[in-house]
Amino acid sequence: MINVDNIYKQFGKLQVLKGVSCKIEKGEKVVVIGPSGSGKSTFLRCMNLLEEPTFGEVWLDDKLMTRPDPYLHVELIEKTKTYKKMFDARAGESSDAEALKSQIIKEIKEKDLLNEKREGGEYKKAYKEFYKANAIDINKGRAKMGMVFQHFNLFNNLTVMQNLTLAPVKLKLKTEEEAAADAERLLKRIGLFDKKDVYPSTLSGGQKQRIAIVRALAMDPEVMLFDEPTSALDPEMVGEVLELMKDLAKEGMTMVVVTHEMGFAREVASRILFMDEGVIKEENTPKEFFAAPKDERLKDFLAKVL
Repeated sequence: MINVDNIYKQFGKLQVLKGVSCKIEKGEKVVVIGPSGSGKSTFLRCMNLLEEPTFGEVWLDDKLMTRPDPYLHVELIEKTKTYKKMFDARAGESSDAEALKSQIIKEIKEKDLLNEKREGGEYKKAYKEFYKANAIDINKGRAKMGMVFQHFNLFNNLTVMQNLTLAPVKLKLKTEEEAAADAERLLKRIGLFDKKDVYPSTLSGGQKQRIAIVRALAMDPEVMLFDEPTSALDPEMVGEVLELMKDLAKEGMTMVVVTHEMGFAREVASRILFMDEGVIKEENTPKEFFAAPKDERLKDFLAKVL
């Protein structure tokens, strides 16, 4: 369903992600854990382009969400002036054209010599054709991904009902009547129907987060992304949010969850990723992940949190 291919993300001189790749299949529950500053939230935000990767690509349902990264498509680099100039100049150096080609492409990437604004028309044409053939409108892609944030991000000037119906109606996915009916159904599901006409400021943290989750569900997403959904809650409110997430998992929702809740990861995840220093250092099933970690940094991390 989601293919994250070799993404890098820089903020100024700070490199937060360093070549992260991950495939998430339909129905999977992928939990991402790791120390603070490891790149977990940035990785999640790059999935739906709240942050745009510096390099690399994100694919959703075999459609490209980002701009094409030429370094991932050799056929595009071969159409650049940079490549042709280097190849022609060194064609006599090697009898193995394929080896020379690979070496030149590696040098172009390492020295970051590719700049599409300076490249020729043939490359630009190939780039545009590739993009047109594979790209999905970003907003249509985002509509398939529900996002739940650490600090709820509800609209405080709107009632609970207005929070739930705003996006489906604005994007013309549902009529006002359909959106209202779905919102009422979702509120009854989480036992908060009596709160439909109040403002978020009157709700507890656990209630706000459950409202935020069903607001994302009101868009009928194919996948749900959770960015540390319980870390801003009082300990006694965590359980009610995790129970709702467990219910979604049982129903087959595809989920990617950044969390520090090890019990949830052990119980719900089909796969756990451990991130540190901007890379995925280990991934495995919950049983193997906790019972037989291989990476030394992961062993140290688990010793401190379990």
